[in-house]
Amino acid sequence: MRQIEVIPQFVDTFSCIADQCEDHCCHGWNITIDKPTYRFMTEKSAFKAKSLEVIQRTPGSAAYAKIKLAEKGVCPFRDSQGLCDVHAAHGHTRLSNTCQTYPRLSQTRGDKVERSLTLSCPEAVRQVLLNPSAMTFREQEVFKSNFKPAPYRRPAYYDAIRQLFIDVLLLEEVSLEARLFMLGMALKQLDAHKDDMDKFNTTLSYCIEKITNGEFLSMFNNMDSAVELHATFLIKLFNVQLSLGVVDKHELVLDRIMKIHQQLVSTLGLAGDDLNRQKEILIQGFDGHYQNYIQANPHVWINYFIYGMYKHDFPAKGMYEVFSELVIDFFLLRGALTAIASGRELEDNDLIHAVQSFHRARSNGVRLETGIKGIINKHLNVEEAMLPLILLKVSAN
Repeated sequence: MRQIEVIPQFVDTFSCIADQCEDHCCHGWNITIDKPTYRFMTEKSAFKAKSLEVIQRTPGSAAYAKIKLAEKGVCPFRDSQGLCDVHAAHGHTRLSNTCQTYPRLSQTRGDKVERSLTLSCPEAVRQVLLNPSAMTFREQEVFKSNFKPAPYRRPAYYDAIRQLFIDVLLLEEVSLEARLFMLGMALKQLDAHKDDMDKFNTTLSYCIEKITNGEFLSMFNNMDSAVELHATFLIKLFNVQLSLGVVDKHELVLDRIMKIHQQLVSTLGLAGDDLNRQKEILIQGFDGHYQNYIQANPHVWINYFIYGMYKHDFPAKGMYEVFSELVIDFFLLRGALTAIASGRELEDNDLIHAVQSFHRARSNGVRLETGIKGIINKHLNVEEAMLPLILLKVSAN
């Protein structure tokens, strides 16, 4: 049967860098084993005896079996050079489905199969964010006898919202934060009328007018900054919410997250409880080395948000809610980079470390909702839905 594959350039350019990876995928994950791989490993492979010890059947679960990780959560088939024993002995095709595909993702929607990567892999982050052309897409037809289309229907407003998202995101004459604010104001209002297309279209025209005539931008420019809350928010979420929220407390997984936390403490912590000094440190980093890096690499955050739109099939699975989650993630990542930038110039590796470790924590079961609501209740007297837009602003300029 005919299927259409949607392939972003970042998928085409991705290739595993194996033992050169900053944070290899052979640790800290729940490595599932499919039935054919289990039978091969325990009956025919060069590791039959070892496989019977470290590959456990998981009756009653979706996975047929899983690997029992060794000390520090490392896969027992990873050698001292950082390479896979199974791959070396039997080749790529004898790896489990999990190991063959990670960090690749596929989502079937109707007769389309959308290919992607997960940002919990450092090399995936490198390909998604650092390549200015990463967000170009191609389609190809493939005929597979066993392909089954998935039931899928896009909402009537899908194309209009996507076009608005991209058009506003690509405005060059205003800051990224202002663009996101304008987009958020529009999506918040459009979300309320998505079930009534007449009201939706009227609201869409209204929001486009507010964007083009500068009213939404004026709202952003006149809005007070909540930057004095950023330090508390950043340190708490990178510590408690990310580190302690990881379901399986594997040392190597936590190590990269804690390195970000330690960099936040080493910069913002210098101010102690002095909110004004914390604010000064963040603004110094934001206006200085952070802006220098982003101005030299303007595609980084554009790619991040288009990737998020593509991965989450925005706005089919949610409009303002999905956008808010993307903005909160951006706020945390930008905050970590801003804090680092307060002390030195930013490098590509800082971006890769922050984004990958953050998304790896999210992939390991971290949920940010509780921490965010706690911050709102304790510090802010605002509507919860407005928090992402308020946190966008760093300074009064």
